[in-house]
Amino acid sequence: MKYSSRFFLYAPLALFLLLAAGAGTYWWIVASALSKKLDALNGREAIPGVTLSFTSKSVSGFPFNLDVELDGVTLTVATPHGPSSWKAEKFALHALTYGREQMIFEIAGHQQASWTDLEGHKHVMPFETGELHASAIMGKTGLSRLDIDLVGFGSPALTAGRAQIHARVAPEGHGIDIAAGADAVRLSPALTGALGPDIKQVRIDATAFPAKAFDGLRAGTTDWTGALENWRKGNGQLRVASVQIDWAHLSTMGKGTLMLDDKHSVSGLLDFKIAGFDRVVDRARQSGQAGDSFRGLVPALLSRAAKAGATADGRMGAVVGFNAGIVSVGDVPATTEEPLY
Repeated sequence: MKYSSRFFLYAPLALFLLLAAGAGTYWWIVASALSKKLDALNGREAIPGVTLSFTSKSVSGFPFNLDVELDGVTLTVATPHGPSSWKAEKFALHALTYGREQMIFEIAGHQQASWTDLEGHKHVMPFETGELHASAIMGKTGLSRLDIDLVGFGSPALTAGRAQIHARVAPEGHGIDIAAGADAVRLSPALTGALGPDIKQVRIDATAFPAKAFDGLRAGTTDWTGALENWRKGNGQLRVASVQIDWAHLSTMGKGTLMLDDKHSVSGLLDFKIAGFDRVVDRARQSGQAGDSFRGLVPALLSRAAKAGATADGRMGAVVGFNAGIVSVGDVPATTEEPLY
């Protein structure tokens, strides 16, 4: 066999082995760096205001994937009135060694959410999920897209068939697009109001302007309160293209614009069209319930219905306003709201 023939025979094999060795070496470097970074973050702030802790970890996926499994995970978020936390028995992170910076998350087992209200009282809610997946895509300046998909949620407060949250930097780069929804929600007796325990679906489609206010949060250099304060001071607006809430016999569709005032409470208007409210009015008459102020949204809507009535097709218009910590339906105050931070 001539040397040239041997070269063409062995050169591809040698090149393949060289590439495989390089890929393997690169994987070990990346996996070791990730493992050390996780150890360094354990019990410390992962980003401003958010602390990560876990009891054990493993890294696998050689040679093309990075698969991280964490046990006993706790994420604690600092708030102005006390910490809020989320705990999970099992947490997995998946990423490609090569390719775009996208991470896939999976959560399983018993979970728990806890938070502190404005009076300093701590609340705890255990819950379970059938499936909980999330993905995050990183861009040049930080997080550019986040998707969360939850199937089968169960807790003492409520259950839901499915819930989703999607957020991304808008294509033109000026806003943050947000789409969220939930299906087959059933409220516990303690949370059930005059409209009943079953909510067929909830949908919201909105865009937050300007996107620049959230650059620090997306890059992991600013906490959530700092990002919201930047947004508020920058005349931030949440332009709600549509918000839909459907109960068994009542459906609502609204749109409007929301902001934050100097007390960090929501301000603005949502203009709703309500179908099926005549049935609520009939039930209220039968039970002797009347419209009233500061008794909740349904009594305020009853007052609105008594003043304005419905259109020929049975729909009723209602503007829900947020102003100085008070939520009103038209000119009827319905309830109060707490500041976000």
